[in-house]
This record gives sequence, C-alpha cells and structure tokens, in this order.
Amino acid sequence: MRKEERNSLPGSEGRNIRRILMGTAAAVGILSAGPVLAQEQEAAPEPEQAVQVEDIVVTGTAIRGVAPVGSATVGMSREDLVQAPARDASALVASLPQASSQGTTLASSGGRAAGVNLRGLGNNATLVLFDSRRVVPQGGNAQVSDPNLIPFSAIERVEVVTDGASAIYGSDAVAGVVNYITRRNYDGAEVTTRYTNSLYNQYVIDGVIGKTWAGGSAMFAGSWDKNDSVPRSERDYMMQDLRPFGGNDNRLIGTTVYPDAPGALIIGNTVYGLPNTNGAVPTAADVIALSGDPELFDSSYLYDFYTARERHAAMFKLRQELAPGFEVGYTGIYNLRTNESRSGDGFERVAIRLTPGSPYYIPGMPNPTANQTVVYNYSLNNPDTSRDQKNREETINHSIDMTLELPKDYRFSGLLTYGKTDSCNVCQPQVNTTVANVIASNASWGFNPFLQGPQAGAQALVGGFIQQYDTVLLDAVGKVDGVLFDLPAGAVRLAAGAEYSRYKLYLKAQNTLNLAGDYQVSRFTKSDRDVKSAFGEVFVPIVSNDMGVPFMQSLDLSAAVRYDSYSDAGDTTNPKIGLTWRPTDELLIRGSWGTSFRAPTLIEANPATVGQTNRVYVSNGLNDPTIPITNVSSGQSAVLSRTGNTEGLRPESATIWSLGGDYRPNYLPSLKLSVTYYNVRYEDRIENLPNQTLILSSPENLELYKDFFIKAPQPTTCVNGDYSTYNPAYLPWLTDKNAVFSPSTINDCSMVGVIAGGRLNLGEVKQSGLDFGANYLHETAFGDFTFNASFSKVLNLEKSVVAGGPLFDALDTYGFQVSERGRFNVNYRRGGLSANLSANYVGSYLNNATITVNGVKLPETEVPTWTTWDAGVAYSFEDGRFGGVLDGVRLAVNVQNLSDEQPPIVLSGTTAVDLGNHNPFGRVWSLELTKAF
Repeated sequence: MRKEERNSLPGSEGRNIRRILMGTAAAVGILSAGPVLAQEQEAAPEPEQAVQVEDIVVTGTAIRGVAPVGSATVGMSREDLVQAPARDASALVASLPQASSQGTTLASSGGRAAGVNLRGLGNNATLVLFDSRRVVPQGGNAQVSDPNLIPFSAIERVEVVTDGASAIYGSDAVAGVVNYITRRNYDGAEVTTRYTNSLYNQYVIDGVIGKTWAGGSAMFAGSWDKNDSVPRSERDYMMQDLRPFGGNDNRLIGTTVYPDAPGALIIGNTVYGLPNTNGAVPTAADVIALSGDPELFDSSYLYDFYTARERHAAMFKLRQELAPGFEVGYTGIYNLRTNESRSGDGFERVAIRLTPGSPYYIPGMPNPTANQTVVYNYSLNNPDTSRDQKNREETINHSIDMTLELPKDYRFSGLLTYGKTDSCNVCQPQVNTTVANVIASNASWGFNPFLQGPQAGAQALVGGFIQQYDTVLLDAVGKVDGVLFDLPAGAVRLAAGAEYSRYKLYLKAQNTLNLAGDYQVSRFTKSDRDVKSAFGEVFVPIVSNDMGVPFMQSLDLSAAVRYDSYSDAGDTTNPKIGLTWRPTDELLIRGSWGTSFRAPTLIEANPATVGQTNRVYVSNGLNDPTIPITNVSSGQSAVLSRTGNTEGLRPESATIWSLGGDYRPNYLPSLKLSVTYYNVRYEDRIENLPNQTLILSSPENLELYKDFFIKAPQPTTCVNGDYSTYNPAYLPWLTDKNAVFSPSTINDCSMVGVIAGGRLNLGEVKQSGLDFGANYLHETAFGDFTFNASFSKVLNLEKSVVAGGPLFDALDTYGFQVSERGRFNVNYRRGGLSANLSANYVGSYLNNATITVNGVKLPETEVPTWTTWDAGVAYSFEDGRFGGVLDGVRLAVNVQNLSDEQPPIVLSGTTAVDLGNHNPFGRVWSLELTKAF
C-alpha cells in the first residue's frame, strides 16, 4: 500500500483544519483524567518551559524536553497507581472513560494475554510501549503487547496519548499510545504482598531494589502472582439454561448431556435420552420414551469462564556514564505466564456416529436408514481424566541504549532491541474424531457407548492438540536531536532518525487425530518481515510571553513525518502537525491533525496460521422458507461458519484530528477544567466479522452482511459425511487446506448455508466525541481533598462492513462502543492516612442483537446504565513515630464494586450478560502490605 498522497493536507479539508487550529479559542482544556487523575504531568511542562532540555521520557514526541504539542494526554503518577484499586496494568488503562474493556481480559485470547483498547477501536490500534520502546509481541495468535509484562513495582508512571501517533512511532498508534515508564535512579528497596478475593483468589508478591551512584544506577524488580479460575456456573446468567431470564435452554442444542445415563442420541434434529442399560443396546421404545426428557445436565459446571494464571516477571535496568557526555544502558525483561482452565464444551461430550451396520445401532427408530449419533458423557463417566487447557508463554526482551552528547546541544541516541516469545498458545485435550468414527463399530477397542462408568477403551476418544508460536523481534533505532537555530520566541528544535525492524514468526500445530493416538504435525508455517523507516520532527516556538503580543502569551507549532517501507505490505508516509496556543495565563488551546496506520500482524497476514471452519447453530429470525429453521426448539439453523485469517489483507489507515484546551482560573489555581474534541476516520479495518453468529437473526442483519452469507440448502439426496452428495457451495470450505474442523454432532445435511467470516478488511469506521475532565484540590485544616472527574461522550460512530459500502450507525448498539463512560473520584489525605471513593459509570445502549426463543425473535431492548463504586483506605507509617519494623510500612484495603452491583441482563448469544461492557465478578476485596527499606 502506498500513501504518498498523504504528505500534504487535502484541499478544503486541510484549509478548514488550519482555520480551526489557528482561529478557535472557545474550547476549554485538554484531556486530563486518569483512573485517579494525575495532578500536573511530570513529563509535560507548560509551553513556556518547553525549550528546557530534560532527561525524562515524554510520550508522543521525539524531541527532548518538549511536551507533545497539540495532543491530548493523560498522566498517572506512581501515587495514582498505588492508590488505584487494581494492580493489573491493563485494567488501570481499561478503566479510563476513553478506553474499553472489550478484548482486554484473561479470557480474551488463546494465549491469555491482556491488551489495551482505546476508543473501542481494538487492542492492535493502541500502541503499548515500555520506556518509549517496543517489545516483542505476546499472546500467540492475538499478537498484542501485554502491559502485564513487567512487575508493577517497576512502573514509575503511565502516560497516555489519545491521539494518532504514527508520525512518531509508526504502526499501531491509531487510537493512541500507552507508555509505561519505569523507575529511574531509584535508591532503596520495597516489597509488597497483596491478597485479592472475589469469585477468584489472587496472591501477589512484588518487589524492587535499586542503587544510584555517581554516573550510574541499577534496578531490579520482580513479581509473582497467582489466581485461581472461575467456573461459568458461578453466575446463573452464564449457564446454558437461560429460561429464567427469558432465553433458551441451550442444553438442548446439539449435544445434550444427561446426568444419569451414558449420554444422548441424536437422529437428524431430534434429541433422545438414553436409559441406563448397563451396556445393553436400548430398545427403540425405551429411547423414544425419553424424547424431550427435561432432566438435562448443564455443562457450564464443567468449564471455566476465567482462567487460572501464574506469572513470574522480572526487570533489570543498568545505566552507566562511561565518559563525560557518553552513557550506555541495558534493560532486560523476563516474563513467564502459565494459564490453566477446564476445557469445557466439546471435550466433556464425545459424538460417536453409528451406521446401520454398527453392533450398537438401535433398530426401530424413526428414519431407520439414517445414521445415529450417540453423545457420550466422557467427563461424567471418566471424572478423573484431565480435560484442562494449559497455556504457557515465555518472553525475553533485551535492549541496549546509548546517548552521546554532540556539539551545539545536539545528542545522538541509539537503541538496539532483541526479543523472543515462545508460546504454547493452545495446549489442550481434543476429541479424537478419527477414533470416534470407528470405535463403536469395532468391539476390540473395549468401548461400549451405552455403558456407564469408566472404561479403559474410552481413553482413546480423547487425544491432544498443541499449537506453538515463536515470535522474534530485532529492532535498531538511531536518532539525533538538538537546536537548529533561535527565534525571538525561543529555540527551534529538531529530531531526525531512522529505524530498522525485523520480525519473524514460526507456528507449529500438532494433534492426535489418528488411530494410533500419536502426535502428528497438522500445520507448520513461518513468516518474516523487514521494516525500514525514517522520521523527523521539528518544534517551533512562534510567540513567547515576553514578546508582548496581545492574547499571545505563547504559541508553539510542531510538525512530524515518518516514512515506513514494509517488505510485505508496501510503503506508507504519515504526517502530523500540532499547535498549542496560550492566549492568557488561564487558558490553553491545543489542536492536532495527522494520519496513522496499522500493518497486519504476521499472524493476520498469513492465512495458514489461524483458520477454522465449524458446523454451528445460529439464531434464525428471517421467516424465510428458503433458509429454514433446522432446530425448532431453539429457533436456530445449522450453518458452516468460517473464522480465522484471510489472504491479501491490506494495512489499515486513519486520519485523526483533535481540538481542546485547559482552563485554570487565577482565582482558584487548584482547579483545572478540560475538554477535547476528537475525530477519527479509520479505513480498511482488520477485524473479525462482528456478531458473526447473528447474521441470520433478522432480515436487517442479513441485508447488512449479505456479502458474507452463501445460501446453500442441501439437496434431498444428501448423505451425511459423503461430500459428493452435498451442495457444491460447501466444497471449497470443507476442503480448505488451512481450515481446522472442531468436533460436532450437527448433521451436515441440515445445513442451510455458509458464513464466510473471519478476520477481514471491513470497510471504515468514523468516530467523533468529546472528552471532559476536571481536577480540584481543596486543602483544609483536617486534611486535603482531591476531586477528579473524567467523562467521555462519543458523538458519532458509523461503520461500513465492506470497503465503499454504506455506513450504518453502530453507536450505543450491542458489540460496539457505548457513547457514555465516566469515572468520578475523591481522595482524602492527612499525614499517613489516605482514603478514596470512586464511581464508574457505563451508559445505556440498545441490544439490537437479540435471540430467537421458541421460534419468536425477542424485541430489541434498552440495556440500562451500570454504575459501580470503588473505595479504599490506606495508612503509611512514614513519620517515624512508630519506629522499628513499622517504619516504611503501608497497609491498604481496597474494594471494587463496593455495593456488589450485578451487571444488567443482556440476552444475546449463549449468555445473558455483555462481557464487553460489564463484568461478572461482583465485589472484589484486596488487602495489601508494603514495606519500604
């Protein structure tokens, strides 16, 4: 892809933007709210101080000592982080109103890596940095930068730029940048223990030790944390039987399990219970009598919603001045994350197909020549067999940096990074369908599908699946920055540099889908990419306070541009301009305009990495006889649904501009009010087809996604399993060499079509909105109170499903960003005592993806607002009055969701809760003890 046309602002749009940036003075403030809003951001000096060169990390600019001009920023200091109720680095950012929790939990990806999602535009649209440096991606097939990579004790502060920043950092910085800045020149030691109790228990030990000397410093931080899993059965709205909430009894769908018998029998779309016959073939009369038996088992008891995790993390930093003006540094990061969860649906139940010639075939049943499918209760009959999914991911990242002072205030900075992630992305048991297809016809296996209790021959039914990823990053960056020349308003500063990156990816998948049960390689692929980049940025102070220009205390301009050349995705050039204007000492106005892009990850760009085609049931609310309902009890139809990656994906691109300002009145300098308007146009989005399983839920949905559904009723001559008798439309999907098929009991001859979904370039997104913020410090004789508020209002969210297709309004609808999110907080401090109270607000939205119950599609419903409260209290023994072992001790108690507010009921899909906007954990207690030395 080439974007040279972006090197200049387009005609009328560019002129309008320039007029807005140069002439508007009515807006108030930029964004200034965090989970606990920061006071003044350390790395963002006021414009009149911007020319002072400081050796601190500043996010959003390549120039030393200069705050990002025109961009909206959020700062969280170490104190803010410690006072926040959560210690999860990803959750801290997810609680921002400008962020989203969608896709950021431990249940979000195969590798169980957490991510950061600003503006609801996706994890990969937000660039995550550590000390302004990229690290090797984690998460297996998700390929995200996990903020939990480093110990929490190593973090000094977090800076968030809610603007596009590809002109500075290259790919991924579409929605913004989150920079975790680690401690520098730290002297001392500190250790923290933490216990958290909710639906899960978590234990944490986290510590840091550092030493600073003349010309150098060293720091080591390490952490260990462990949490147990959460069964889906912990919440009734996550069970399969949703009738208490007006939904379906999903125990009836596909593979019904009975608690007191070997399993169930399926013929066509009819489900029959099986009596306990101690291994004898049941009679047709006994089976027919159990048709529709209500005593069903809910397999939600057998698998987990939230994975158990154990993590070891370490970080080592060393810095030394080797000669005057010449400094080198090293940063090493190590992270080992293991996850374990019960495998759940698909592993506790094994489908065994009985042909009329099988000794276990039940004669006299309806459709006497049809195949019969026995659903064998593997988990219930073999309770001691492990069915856990286990994931392991190990990441090592090394970086060496150097700085060299040059004449005339110039400095050269160099950085070399090598990182590698080894991930067992999916390591789990898998039904051996090869064995299952022959086992019931061969008595020598020693297995009887009608016998209850453990059987030695049953072990052959369950094999294993291992999917391993190796990801490698090599990155080299060189930059020179300094003063070009002086203007009356100050020094014009320049930064320019180049970067070379090389990425490698290896994927190997193995399974035991053979009669011997031995591991065999089912998929092996590798990809690589070279990226060559050049970038430059200039800071120009136009007006300063001492020049005496009316309504011009200061006026600063920045301009940046970056060129990236991808060996596999073409070239792209991305500019950005920013303007900061202070008309008075009370008011600051900022604006920016730029373009950004995101190249597909190596996983996304290679269709051989992830591809799956499943036989599934989807809700059918069409009332169309040519696309019939095939499961009348649930109002669903059987389809072939394709997911995974797609060949030929193009890079995403975006145009972003924003306008905002700060207002700090002289009569009340501790008050700060803020507002920012932002506008994003995001094209060629790479994402999974949204709400793919709801494509047939209404005529409107089918019209919207018509390009992704192939209507293909099977002929009456169809024979299940014999592809030559199928509608030919299925054959390209069933024979796809990149596809993996999950076990299913669905009769292929009942399928009505193909959903050609997966990860695709899905048109464009237009989003605009307002971010509001307020801080106020009130000092009293009995303590200091800090009031913080942040609120995000999305004004517009339009999407198109295909490039050039019509836009539809997605705002405040299921699966998309909610228009209103807010966080309001008050902190109290007196001496060593501190306390805080926070409210978290999620606005209402429309559930327009309702399900079909008993053949009737439920009406669209308004999901109510959801507000939860967090509270905390802490005491620090820092005044020396207690002495001894209490010196340097901090004891804290925090509660999230203080009132145990339950999430709204949202009937869509197979649960009655929307995990993208609400969480099921309820009240979360934590007790923390810290000792500083």
